[in-house]
Amino acid sequence: MNWGSLLHGIIDTAIYSLVGIIMMGIGIFLVIMLSPFSVKKEIEDDQNISLGLIIGAMIIGISIIIAGVLMSPGSDTAKKMNVKDTAMKAEEKAVQ
Repeated sequence: MNWGSLLHGIIDTAIYSLVGIIMMGIGIFLVIMLSPFSVKKEIEDDQNISLGLIIGAMIIGISIIIAGVLMSPGSDTAKKMNVKDTAMKAEEKAVQ
Protein backbone atom coordinates (compact mmCIF):
# COMPACT_ATOMS: atom_id res chain seq x y z
CA MET A 1 0.00 0.00 0.00
CA ASN A 2 1.26 3.43 -0.90
CA TRP A 3 1.03 5.48 2.30
CA GLY A 4 2.02 8.69 0.54
CA SER A 5 -1.01 8.67 -1.73
CA LEU A 6 -3.27 7.75 1.20
CA LEU A 7 -1.94 10.66 3.26
CA HIS A 8 -2.28 12.95 0.24
CA GLY A 9 -5.91 11.88 -0.14
CA ILE A 10 -6.66 12.50 3.54
CA ILE A 11 -5.09 15.97 3.39
CA ASP A 12 -7.02 16.80 0.20
CA THR A 13 -10.26 15.65 1.82
CA ALA A 14 -9.64 17.78 4.91
CA ILE A 15 -8.81 20.86 2.84
CA TYR A 16 -11.82 20.44 0.54
CA SER A 17 -14.07 19.87 3.55
CA LEU A 18 -12.90 23.08 5.20
CA VAL A 19 -13.31 25.03 1.96
CA GLY A 20 -16.82 23.61 1.54
CA ILE A 21 -17.82 24.47 5.11
CA ILE A 22 -16.49 28.01 4.76
CA MET A 23 -18.28 28.49 1.43
CA MET A 24 -21.49 27.10 2.96
CA GLY A 25 -21.24 29.57 5.84
CA ILE A 26 -20.72 32.45 3.43
CA GLY A 27 -23.75 31.32 1.40
CA ILE A 28 -25.99 31.13 4.47
CA PHE A 29 -24.71 34.50 5.67
CA LEU A 30 -25.51 36.09 2.30
CA VAL A 31 -29.03 34.63 2.26
CA ILE A 32 -29.74 35.97 5.74
CA MET A 33 -28.22 39.39 5.04
CA LEU A 34 -29.98 39.86 1.69
CA SER A 35 -33.43 38.93 2.96
CA PRO A 36 -35.63 42.01 3.51
CA PHE A 37 -36.78 40.78 6.94
CA SER A 38 -35.27 39.28 10.06
CA VAL A 39 -34.98 35.54 9.45
CA LYS A 40 -34.36 34.90 13.15
CA LYS A 41 -37.48 36.84 14.19
CA GLU A 42 -39.66 35.16 11.57
CA ILE A 43 -38.58 31.62 12.46
CA GLU A 44 -38.19 31.90 16.24
CA ASP A 45 -40.75 34.49 17.32
CA ASP A 46 -43.45 34.19 14.65
CA GLN A 47 -43.03 30.39 14.28
CA ASN A 48 -42.95 30.73 10.48
CA ILE A 49 -42.50 27.07 9.47
CA SER A 50 -42.67 27.77 5.74
CA LEU A 51 -39.72 30.17 5.96
CA GLY A 52 -37.76 27.53 7.86
CA LEU A 53 -38.47 25.03 5.08
CA ILE A 54 -37.44 27.52 2.39
CA ILE A 55 -34.19 28.40 4.19
CA GLY A 56 -33.50 24.68 4.71
CA ALA A 57 -34.06 24.00 1.01
CA MET A 58 -31.73 26.86 0.11
CA ILE A 59 -29.05 25.45 2.41
CA ILE A 60 -29.38 22.00 0.79
CA GLY A 61 -29.23 23.58 -2.67
CA ILE A 62 -26.10 25.58 -1.84
CA SER A 63 -24.52 22.42 -0.37
CA ILE A 64 -25.19 20.42 -3.53
CA ILE A 65 -23.73 23.17 -5.72
CA ILE A 66 -20.59 23.46 -3.56
CA ALA A 67 -20.16 19.67 -3.50
CA GLY A 68 -20.46 19.56 -7.29
CA VAL A 69 -17.86 22.28 -7.69
CA LEU A 70 -15.42 20.64 -5.29
CA MET A 71 -15.79 17.22 -6.94
CA SER A 72 -15.58 18.52 -10.50
CA PRO A 73 -13.29 16.64 -12.89
CA GLY A 74 -11.12 19.73 -13.20
CA SER A 75 -9.12 18.69 -10.16
CA ASP A 76 -6.05 16.72 -11.19
CA THR A 77 -5.62 14.90 -7.89
CA ALA A 78 -7.45 11.76 -8.97
CA LYS A 79 -5.74 11.78 -12.36
CA LYS A 80 -2.28 12.14 -10.82
CA MET A 81 -2.90 9.35 -8.34
CA ASN A 82 -4.20 7.06 -11.08
CA VAL A 83 -1.20 7.76 -13.31
CA LYS A 84 1.23 7.10 -10.44
CA ASP A 85 -0.51 3.84 -9.52
CA THR A 86 -0.51 2.69 -13.14
CA ALA A 87 3.20 3.50 -13.50
CA MET A 88 4.00 1.64 -10.28
CA LYS A 89 2.07 -1.43 -11.40
CA ALA A 90 3.84 -1.40 -14.76
CA GLU A 91 7.22 -1.26 -13.01
CA GLU A 92 6.25 -4.14 -10.73
CA LYS A 93 5.23 -6.28 -13.72
CA ALA A 94 8.47 -5.43 -15.53
CA VAL A 95 10.52 -6.55 -12.52
CA GLN A 96 8.73 -9.90 -12.30
